[in-house]
Amino acid sequence: MKSNDRITSLLLALVGSYVAFEGYALKIGSLQDPKPGFMVLWAGILLAGLSLLLFMKTFRSQEAARESPWKGVQWQKGLKIVVYLIVYVAVFKWLGFLISTFALLLLLFKSLEPQRWSVALLLSAVTTILCFLIFGYFLELRFPQGILKEVLRFSM
Repeated sequence: MKSNDRITSLLLALVGSYVAFEGYALKIGSLQDPKPGFMVLWAGILLAGLSLLLFMKTFRSQEAARESPWKGVQWQKGLKIVVYLIVYVAVFKWLGFLISTFALLLLLFKSLEPQRWSVALLLSAVTTILCFLIFGYFLELRFPQGILKEVLRFSM
């Protein structure tokens, strides 16, 4: 396991270094006026840095190598999330952004790490409204209106 992590982390560090080099070659600009290579450079630096951290970590922990990486994995929760997201995508256009996102968050808050109804409802509503304000209002993205368009006769 450790030798695999060492090889993979070194390869990813090389890839990250190459990406950073290519980003620098594209002209990075400044923070106030970024050029095409700005994000590419920083993504490459981040990839290389995290890969080198993983490489160094493989030398530290001896006990972790003996422990199974699958121990303690909660497959049921992962499967629930996948099913919820598939259903969310399937009903997104029909129900619209507000209703489908609120329902998804409510399901996640109540079924994965059960919360009180008041907490789940409040967090679902606040998160949905904040996402709508940030992406729908400030960034002017168009979301599907769904059944709210016919019910409330308004446009978002």
